[in-house]
Amino acid sequence: MMQVDGGESFARSLRSSIERSGLSLTQISQRLRARSRPVSVATLSNWQSGRSLPGSGPSIGVVAALEDLLGRSPDSLVDLVGAPRLQGRGVPDTRFIGHRSSKNVFRDALLELGFESPERYAHERVFQQLATIDSGRDVQQFTSRVTVRALESGTCRLPAVHVLEPSEPNFAPQYIPLEGCTVGRTVNWPERRAYGVELKIDGHLNAGQVATFAYRVEMHAAATDVTGTFYSLARRAHDVLLEAEFRGPHRPLRCERYRRSETAESVTPVRLDRRDRIQLAESRFGPGSFGLRWVWEENDETDDLDDADDLDDADEIDGLS
Repeated sequence: MMQVDGGESFARSLRSSIERSGLSLTQISQRLRARSRPVSVATLSNWQSGRSLPGSGPSIGVVAALEDLLGRSPDSLVDLVGAPRLQGRGVPDTRFIGHRSSKNVFRDALLELGFESPERYAHERVFQQLATIDSGRDVQQFTSRVTVRALESGTCRLPAVHVLEPSEPNFAPQYIPLEGCTVGRTVNWPERRAYGVELKIDGHLNAGQVATFAYRVEMHAAATDVTGTFYSLARRAHDVLLEAEFRGPHRPLRCERYRRSETAESVTPVRLDRRDRIQLAESRFGPGSFGLRWVWEENDETDDLDDADDLDDADEIDGLS
């Protein structure tokens, strides 16, 4: 096991979560084994006492499973350990929506909307989003269609939350139900640059039933103020499809695909097609984050290099933190 910064915080957070759960270490070990994430009672004891920390690879996968089992938000324990990177190219020096200091604000917004644990989310089976980025307009659109499976009988819910960067105009995004959903609770915190809604799927669903809904987010910003989009999943989805279409006189200088799973992350260059579109798809993906980011030509030489590491902690345009 390797010791890394944040070890004391990891042990303290894990220990308090275990105490709140009421589960014994033996019960936790058994439940993790049933999820194909085996870990011994002795190892769990060492982690919560701070005598050792999870290493890379499979151990990080166990920590991610612990987050779900103990009702914690995705990455809340993994971030205290430090997730490993894939070998090869690291995260490059480009900007992405969100920054490290905004992560707590994002989670506060989720709590305000009633999403205190992954169990409060419907299970996203298929997620599709089209980002329409138009440099000839001052409104950018993100249209999403989601197929969900009810985990319990009643009303299915999902969050849509934005935490705006200091460089972005501080205007509340407009959340527009298009099909099969309504807006419930809302967050409107201009002083914290945070906005969001609770999306409630129409009708009463029995556990196991599937429903599809669609909504649009309109952001009042110039195209060059928007530098990416990605989505996070608390559970495995069948398919995730992200598309971006660039309209108007300006095109991004370069675009990149970002993928972070339980155990690793990768960044891959991608190109616009002849229609000035990009399409990214993943099958059987999650838990994790998946997205697209880009850099505008006029900002290429002025982006802050220290924003590169913010990609790991960026906040989603929609979905989970």
